[in-house]
Amino acid sequence: MEKGIEIVARYHCPKEYFVEVTTEKSVLAGRDYWLCKKNSPRKVFMFSGKFKNEDQEVHQIIDQLKSSVKKYEQL
Repeated sequence: MEKGIEIVARYHCPKEYFVEVTTEKSVLAGRDYWLCKKNSPRKVFMFSGKFKNEDQEVHQIIDQLKSSVKKYEQL
C-alpha cells in the first residue's frame, strides 16, 4: 500500500471552521486533528489521538475547539 497522508474525516464547526482528520496510509497510527477555515489554505494542529469511536472523537474535538480557534485567530 502506498504511504502518505490520507484525510479520513471532516467535522464542520461554527464560524466557517472545520476539523480535518488525517492519518498515515498503511500504518495503524493515530489520527491528527487540524483546525481549518473555509477559503483559507492555513491549518492549525489541534492534537493527535487514537480512534476508538466517533462519539469519543467528537468529544475530543469539542474539548479542544475553543483554544484551537483562539490559536488560529492569533496566527
